[in-house]
Amino acid sequence: MMLIWSKRAVPLMLMASLSVTALADVNPFAVNDGLIPDASAYQGPLFRFNYDYPSAVPEPVDMPWRQVLQGEPLSKAKAHDYVLVLKQFVEDPMRIFVTQPQVWNQHPQTGWYSMLWAGEEIPVTGWEGRDAIYGTYTGQIQAASVYAESGLTVDVRNHAAIYYNETAALALGRVWQDCDAATSVCEPSLASGEAQFPEGSVIIKAAAATATPEEWPVLEGAATWQIYRRPFNAQGTIPDQPPVVTDVRVAIFDIIVKDSVAAPETGWVFSTLVYDKDTEGEDAWDRMVPLGAMWGLDPNVNSALHPQQPLQQTYINPDAPAYATVTLGYGGRLSGPFDIAVKHNVLVDGLPVESLRSSSCMSCHGTVAYLPGSDRMLTYFYPAKPPISSPLNMYTPGSTEWNAWFTNRWGDQPQTDEAGAIALDYSTFLEMVLMNFASQQQKLQADFDPATYDAFWEKRRQRIQAFRH
Repeated sequence: MMLIWSKRAVPLMLMASLSVTALADVNPFAVNDGLIPDASAYQGPLFRFNYDYPSAVPEPVDMPWRQVLQGEPLSKAKAHDYVLVLKQFVEDPMRIFVTQPQVWNQHPQTGWYSMLWAGEEIPVTGWEGRDAIYGTYTGQIQAASVYAESGLTVDVRNHAAIYYNETAALALGRVWQDCDAATSVCEPSLASGEAQFPEGSVIIKAAAATATPEEWPVLEGAATWQIYRRPFNAQGTIPDQPPVVTDVRVAIFDIIVKDSVAAPETGWVFSTLVYDKDTEGEDAWDRMVPLGAMWGLDPNVNSALHPQQPLQQTYINPDAPAYATVTLGYGGRLSGPFDIAVKHNVLVDGLPVESLRSSSCMSCHGTVAYLPGSDRMLTYFYPAKPPISSPLNMYTPGSTEWNAWFTNRWGDQPQTDEAGAIALDYSTFLEMVLMNFASQQQKLQADFDPATYDAFWEKRRQRIQAFRH
């Protein structure tokens, strides 16, 4: 049997040289941000954009990780083995992607896909586009003090690449089924559950750090990528500086899988591998070890009131490298080193708090939703009181309001109670690119004069800025 849906045919892959006349200021089919390194700085192959989403995949979908479950929901006792099977499942070709970037850029990349509406920089939303060399997206910035105990001496930024397997790409094909590369018209379809990912969907996100091993010893021997990006400081990207070819080192590899047997209360398992220089192996891929996994938010564990109560829906590897556990989330829920689950210098009940564990993988991803015809982020990533400001004014940890971020829900149930809101099945990336679409749709419809338009989106940029620090 085949899991099937119908769509129009599109080109297999777009190369960096492709140029399409756009109806709006932004081309949703853009391969990258348009900044191409000079041959004197980089002579290798560039990132290729595969958006030829499949119309069918064979059924039953291959899910070997379910053998670990033996028909039962995931448990802490089985989580480590579950993550190792996920790693083995994606190893071909992800070992090449992580450790041999120039080979990957010329690899067929069969069965792995990227996202539309993500290539070009869109300043009005704060989106910086994909870099031309390795297709990465600019990520969060963390101060050297966060990892001082592991020897970090400079502020660090991560740059991440995201890919969807064939099963996950079925959902992307449904969402973008009305897109036409010839005209650059690309509007989402969401009204009939198109954004819900099928069982067996696998999404990977690899994040590389700007620090060198001399600046952060934990990165000794890590896989190295080259990217083409502008420099950054503690406030963000420095816009008036030219991009430079920059070495970054892979520290994180997330594997996210839609598996309702493992996770009957949410439908998803989030797992994170981290680089461990002390683990034996032939290459850096072998030294990517489980940090942990989560398949629910433990709504029955109020970690603020009962900090010693053990979680049942998060597993943390007791042998994970110490640097990777510094940024675990609320109550020890899973959060990777670059995910900013720990917020600094916030307000709680009107009082300043220097450091607060206030998020996790699933509480962040569980906020995502889209309201057709609206340009608002409906629920902020963190349990912060509106309006979002700096410093963030957080709800009281453990309160009813706070706990709304730590409630299990299926991916078709939005956290917001806004009428007409469409849940996006835990995909923060999809929410971000839908905001990119909304910004250009709004401009085409001439809803605002230029000054009002920019002021409107400034609020969005402020929220993203707070998310990245």
